[in-house]
Amino acid sequence: MAKAATKTRVTKKQVIAHRTKATKDHSPSWEGCKSWNGDQFHRHFKRSMDYYRLEADNKAFKPAVLKWMADAGCTKADITAFKKTKDNRCSSTMGAVAACLNRGMTPQRADFNEGRDTGAWLRDAINRVVTEGKDDIDEEDAKAIEAAKPAVYVPSIQERVREASLKMTEEIEDALELFATDPETFDPKQFKLVNLLRGKQAKAAHARIIKDLYARQYEEYLEVAEGKDEQLKEGYSHLSKAQLKKITAFYNEILTACDMLAQEAKINRAPRAKKTVPADKIVAKLKYLKSNEQLKLVSINPTDVLGAKELWVYNIKSRKLGKYVANEYLELGVKGTSITGFNENLSVQKTLRKPEEQLKEFKAAGKVQLRKFLDDIKAVDIKLNGRINEDIVLLKVQ
Repeated sequence: MAKAATKTRVTKKQVIAHRTKATKDHSPSWEGCKSWNGDQFHRHFKRSMDYYRLEADNKAFKPAVLKWMADAGCTKADITAFKKTKDNRCSSTMGAVAACLNRGMTPQRADFNEGRDTGAWLRDAINRVVTEGKDDIDEEDAKAIEAAKPAVYVPSIQERVREASLKMTEEIEDALELFATDPETFDPKQFKLVNLLRGKQAKAAHARIIKDLYARQYEEYLEVAEGKDEQLKEGYSHLSKAQLKKITAFYNEILTACDMLAQEAKINRAPRAKKTVPADKIVAKLKYLKSNEQLKLVSINPTDVLGAKELWVYNIKSRKLGKYVANEYLELGVKGTSITGFNENLSVQKTLRKPEEQLKEFKAAGKVQLRKFLDDIKAVDIKLNGRINEDIVLLKVQ
């Protein structure tokens, strides 16, 4: 009987050795590529993409794209816009393609990638990154923030949480190195990521950061599986369908584990402490108009005022529409027949010239429209005094 073949397990020492980068520049050279035939060019491209995927530092991808943009004659405005985006928006595929072009790769050949222009693909990818990252923090603003920090550096809570989150991903990174080294024997089911993160005391804040670290690469694997992007297909052609399915499932397991931890945190969150005095008792003495048939207005439950940030009211006798705005860090309340906790400068009312039309617009307005609703009414601001009477309808709270 033939002896069963044994699988060679990759040790952690081998993984660490694999991570070590050589001091010499081993990045693939494209010198003389114009004289290569189609097969030679295709094989060298695959080897180059494998090299940048396994050996290159992720921090080098964005500089490679910026160098290509400068050499390709992109405008200063385009280069600045891309430079301002977050580094993690630049994918490994973009960085690898840019690095190849920087090293002399011919951007377009009739016998490669069906004659498509690699430079044109990279331009489109850059435009997507700029569009998606248009709200990223400006680099100059970031420098100003750094300069304003005290001489003795004290990490913020967010930085500490992020640092702790990165430490929690060590086993995940080890698993990804195992896949890179031996994708054939990699089994995503053997990693119980939920239990792993629970064991490291991962909270909802950690889970959100960890999910963000791996979400973009997961989306890229999904795009590869769809097969719509020819450049991505080419970049990941070294993976078989089975291997691609494995690594996609592993990334999905990471994101699912993070979602579970975040959901558990919501369930386990301590309930809000109950008030000693019932809400209906607090508002028992508040006098207000419950409804007005002519204007088709109905008051909200006065208990909704408690804890609100804004309260809209309408006085049917004086035709005044008003808005109570809570003081900063406080909430609106009720005491006797008056509203409490409001900002006397921001809480104003205005007289409506056409109540039926304007109140109809008010009821149809959303949160954004309500922000400037009073400003658009051409009338004099009159400060509210907090008193509520039987002519006042409680319209809405926020």
